Amino acid sequence: MTQDDAAATSPVVGIDLGTTNSVVAGWVDGKVQVFAEDGTALVPSVVGIAPDGRLLVGQAAMNQLVAFPERTIASVKRRMGQAEMLTLADRTHTPQEVSAIILRTLKERAERALGCPVTRAVITVPAFFDELQRSATREAGELAGLTVERIINEPTAASLVYHAGSDERRQIMVYDLGGGTFDVSIVRSEGGVVEVLASKGDTSLGGDDFDAQLARHVADQFLEQHGVDLMDDSRTRWRLLTACERAKRELSTATTARIAEEFIATVGEREVSLDVEIDRHDYEKLIADLVDQTVSCADDALRDSGLTLAQIDELILVGGSTRTPLVQERLRAEYAREPQWSVDPDVAVALGAATQAASIAGRQVGPVLVDVATHTLGVAAVEGEGYFDEELVFVPILRRNSPLPARYEDDFSTRHDGQEKVQICIYQGESPTLDENIELGEFFLEGLNASDGCDGRIVVRFELSVDGTLAVTAIERRTGISRKLAINNALSEMKRQSKTTAAERLADLEGFATTEIVEIEEAEVPPNATRQQKTVSRAQQMLPTLGEEDAADVQRLLTQIDEAKASGDTAALDGVVAELDDLLFYIAG
Repeated sequence: MTQDDAAATSPVVGIDLGTTNSVVAGWVDGKVQVFAEDGTALVPSVVGIAPDGRLLVGQAAMNQLVAFPERTIASVKRRMGQAEMLTLADRTHTPQEVSAIILRTLKERAERALGCPVTRAVITVPAFFDELQRSATREAGELAGLTVERIINEPTAASLVYHAGSDERRQIMVYDLGGGTFDVSIVRSEGGVVEVLASKGDTSLGGDDFDAQLARHVADQFLEQHGVDLMDDSRTRWRLLTACERAKRELSTATTARIAEEFIATVGEREVSLDVEIDRHDYEKLIADLVDQTVSCADDALRDSGLTLAQIDELILVGGSTRTPLVQERLRAEYAREPQWSVDPDVAVALGAATQAASIAGRQVGPVLVDVATHTLGVAAVEGEGYFDEELVFVPILRRNSPLPARYEDDFSTRHDGQEKVQICIYQGESPTLDENIELGEFFLEGLNASDGCDGRIVVRFELSVDGTLAVTAIERRTGISRKLAINNALSEMKRQSKTTAAERLADLEGFATTEIVEIEEAEVPPNATRQQKTVSRAQQMLPTLGEEDAADVQRLLTQIDEAKASGDTAALDGVVAELDDLLFYIAG
């Protein structure tokens, strides 16, 4: 069997696990390509449970988000690495478990495309994800039944699909603005090697924040006019955010957009609709500060790379939010470069991940990747001579932008003679003030006074692998007493709750293996049900599968039915039920 034959029996796919949408790609017929279904490569990163208990993933879950926000989770990527439980209907799950459901859906899509089982993957993360967020992503992959071969940075992945076959030296700025995160990397491509020189970013800045700024602006106007804050109620908030997201997309190509939602709120005894027009200039004023933050990050990355602007050959745009005209205008003005997106910015990251995956699987494809550490790593240490002068400070050991794999160490000493043990507290961050950094974990080196040979000199060694796994070793220099800790899931919720428990919670979700394609089933209603009951049950069954406009119309009529029932107005109730029945007949075709 040749190397290519062996690789073909064990495919490795590339996955872009995004905040808004996710994409999976792989090696097919001698090249990398995304796996699309129903005409789209994008799978909305949304998970929900339908009123009848079915698990919904992707577009089906997205369709029910406005109607049933309490039964739906979106933007879970922003919660990765946090020790919290997320509510999904009457269940609770960790961010890793919710992400695992999305990854399982992508895995199944790849299996349908390739016609064989898929158990290995390269998964991308924002360049500025910390160690806990990277570990949580790896855990999500494992829960989805994947061996995560490597975690790579999103802008780095995108750079792999540009100039892949060229030996020419190119120095590139990769500007990656997605739905929930922002990254920028300065990359050198030469002789089949892609080397990351510097990275900078913000894991809480993206297109979602553009939507939120616009939604707050519209909500404030509505509050002033009607005395109701649309952001206070989860359903009206999601309806408003969804409408603002549509308007944002329209403003990428049009100069004005309408934000309209019928009967979005009740004021006194009447229902009030939302209908406002926003022009691109006003919208851009709302998001200008956010765009400026991304440019500031890009300036920092350029400075950290040691290059001048004149040495940058290309400016590459990645991520759907780079379609915003203001983003492109600011970058043109700041860097005097015409932004490039010859590869679809929505799928460039997944294609780059698939390029790296194919290389791991033994394919002769793409450049060699050399990445860097995106955060400074170090330990807490005592500084000062006397008891009253002592304070804990952050001592960096492995610096940000160090090429990976990296290994650095430093010498420390015990605080006093005869000390039996030392505590090694590991931190990540850029501030000399300890509390302004993130604690990743801790361990003790014990037995220091067990031998007369101990002199209290401790070497602390940091080793960071290419996929972001950190190993910290403490060694007593003279005796060799040592202790090692791998920071691959140090403080995550998955560490405190066993993976077995997490897997059981996922297995308990009926239809966990269900893909994003959900069939419409006949509603189960009693044989003697009234016309109203049958119509309402059918509408609730269809709702998660509908497009945005149809779902909004159906939800509006369901709300009117509830209000008519509550008021006892039978004539109005019959009229709304008839209107809903007609609408369902029209939708069903």
